[in-house]
Amino acid sequence: MKYLLSLSFCLVFPLLFVSFTAGAQDKKTVRATGVYMSRDLTPEQTKAKAIEEAKRNALLKAGISETVSVTDFNYQFEDNEKFREIFQSISSIETGGEIIVDTILSEKKSFNEFGNMQVEVEIQATVFQHSQQADPTFLIKVEGIDEVYKNEDYLQFSFTPTQNGYLRIFNITDEETYLLYPYKDPSDKRLNDNTERLFTKDQTVKMPVHPAFGDGYYLEIDKPGKEQEFNILMFIFTKKNIPYLQEVNFTNMMRWIYSIPPDERVTQQAGFIIKKGK
Repeated sequence: MKYLLSLSFCLVFPLLFVSFTAGAQDKKTVRATGVYMSRDLTPEQTKAKAIEEAKRNALLKAGISETVSVTDFNYQFEDNEKFREIFQSISSIETGGEIIVDTILSEKKSFNEFGNMQVEVEIQATVFQHSQQADPTFLIKVEGIDEVYKNEDYLQFSFTPTQNGYLRIFNITDEETYLLYPYKDPSDKRLNDNTERLFTKDQTVKMPVHPAFGDGYYLEIDKPGKEQEFNILMFIFTKKNIPYLQEVNFTNMMRWIYSIPPDERVTQQAGFIIKKGK
């Protein structure tokens, strides 16, 4: 997705940031294996299941003994498998901790005498162990995002928090991850969002907030030959103004989120597709 201003300015999203880590989290690096056997799934789907099992084992190996429920993002669009590919590295658990797969150390595929495919993987992962629980009164509501947009449409939506706090919005496509809000233009300060903006309890705000985006975020597929683009907006709302100053990529984004104690943050995702043609 390419965001443009209705004033004919082109937004070039910055790549360089400085990292922040909350000291309240216990972070461990562990290795673990996972095995999955299937007759009907594709090799990539079977591998994804094996990685899920390895994640569970890594969490247990890190000392998180609570009931573990690994959750994948799963949006019911026309090409749902594509979204699973984008988000197969994201998982979370209901209590106790969260995990990021740093690397897949090894992968073995074999077939048994019944023709079932078995995939075994070994991963190295970072586990964030939490002593806090999520605050059930700290919530956000995002409304107005459709599942499908035409190329060159405008994106607008509303945002409402249940408590005061600070907002970051990342956009993840099948090719890149970048920070959508707050935006900081490296060459024209007039286009910068206010990074200190406090969103007020129970007050609905129309996004985007910057007046230069009068009609909304302009959605455009700018890669030749590409007919559709998959997007996920990742909303992270925090009680404190925690800057994201690290290089923007998917893994760094998840590390930043997981470094914030669960009682200090709430996250929400909204997925959509941009399509060319009628």
